[in-house]
Amino acid sequence: MIRHEPPSGPASQALFAEYFELVRTRLGDAFVPTEQIFATEEDFHGAGAAWLVLYEGDIAVACGGLRPLAPGVAEVKRMFVTARARRRGHARTLLAELERLAAHNGCERVRLYTTAVLREARAMYSACGYRPVGVVAIDGRMDLWLEKAITLDAVALVREDARQV
Repeated sequence: MIRHEPPSGPASQALFAEYFELVRTRLGDAFVPTEQIFATEEDFHGAGAAWLVLYEGDIAVACGGLRPLAPGVAEVKRMFVTARARRRGHARTLLAELERLAAHNGCERVRLYTTAVLREARAMYSACGYRPVGVVAIDGRMDLWLEKAITLDAVALVREDARQV
């Protein structure tokens, strides 16, 4: 089950803390989080924005946010599935719902910003149709802008496929 919840809620905060620790483990202690990378909690409020938490029963196992980036473009932020719930299709389900919300809000494209060391996430995004549109080298790491064109009809098909995983 996917719920709209505040990013400041306890389930969201626990998932984000685990996500941040994963990023810190992969990038090292010198990594400095910025608003460009993670956004602020306020970014997930207002028109065209959303914060979602995915549950297995009563346990929060995944989260992700959506915010407007430019006219017709939304950005997925802080998408994460906890280690104990990976490889069950949760990421695809959550991503499909974020894409559906973006399309419903009139967006034609969805972007996301990720880093090269999150190999599993990049593989999933690629399998879901995201393609690189920019590369940013920062302090010895390589970050990537990925993008996907969306329509309500295409998102409905992807969402149905994600349920069957």
